[in-house]
Amino acid sequence: MEETEAFRVLGSADRQLLLYELIHSDRGVSEERLARRVAAYRHRSPPESVGSEQVERAHIRLVHVHLPLLRRLDVVERDGDQVTLTDNRSRDQLLEAAAELDGWPPDDLLRLPFS
Repeated sequence: MEETEAFRVLGSADRQLLLYELIHSDRGVSEERLARRVAAYRHRSPPESVGSEQVERAHIRLVHVHLPLLRRLDVVERDGDQVTLTDNRSRDQLLEAAAELDGWPPDDLLRLPFS
């Protein structure tokens, strides 16, 4: 993955949050859980307080925008509805680029009552 592509991927707050969740999981994470967590971060609410419409919008963005891009770049894998990070050079390049960002992890979005 080119460095510019890595930074383009990291240009999305939702993708940063998605990657953060996957990095901190020792196994696959369901699309539903990822959508709920991303929606919670974006709306600064505990996951159980996020409305179904907000979760649905996050899920649509994950399924139709973010996950396809990350799969195409070989950064994530899907097994059913479980999503995991790959263990390869593409993932490493993306995380190396993330480490260069001043805002990684996206601390401003991660400071929540449920964190």
